[in-house]
Amino acid sequence: MRRPALLGALLLFGFALADAAARAEQFGPGEVVLEDAIAVEVVGREVVAFDLQGSGQLALRLELDEKVVFRGARGRVGVVLTDRRMLAAAPGSASWQSERYRLGETPQESAWISQTLALVVTEQRVIAFLAVRPNAAGTWIDETIGPNERVVTTRIGPATAVVITDRRALGIGERGGFFATPMRLSEEIEGVEAISSIATVTTSQRTLVFKGPSGIWTERDRRLR
Repeated sequence: MRRPALLGALLLFGFALADAAARAEQFGPGEVVLEDAIAVEVVGREVVAFDLQGSGQLALRLELDEKVVFRGARGRVGVVLTDRRMLAAAPGSASWQSERYRLGETPQESAWISQTLALVVTEQRVIAFLAVRPNAAGTWIDETIGPNERVVTTRIGPATAVVITDRRALGIGERGGFFATPMRLSEEIEGVEAISSIATVTTSQRTLVFKGPSGIWTERDRRLR
């Protein structure tokens, strides 16, 4: 890495660390759920993740002609999207975790990022990066979207996310993996929320609740009076 680029990266890292400390001072004891623990920068031909709670750096060199189209970080999750693959890192990662796009899959220009997970949705898959445990290095997981299945809406919270299609609701949380519950015929989505480790889906017929720690969906019919 060239000296000017390295100096710039270190300055950015210092600013990010100072900003995290400044934001922490705005809260009293017990009010901070999770501070930013990682920052992501593109330095020349490398993507670099900086550990804001230590002194670690994680660098990955881009491939020939590979282009970065998105980068972002929040909580324990840092994400970089290129025109070829999805890259993610968490504090404690030994390396960047890479997930390549499939043949014919359209590269995405943005990702949903919360404090402990990230989400990318394409026309073929729902792809999630999980870093939900304090010492977890993180990993990509995916769920295939059927050829005639359509994604309706997506929500992400600090420790859980939900993706609604015209056939099912997919929950992602601390337990890892995708947990599905089927949607009924003629069921209309009225509201979707992802708060902390719980996601709630309100439809014209039911209230569905996904519990991230257990990976369990529960439901209650809505009785019309």
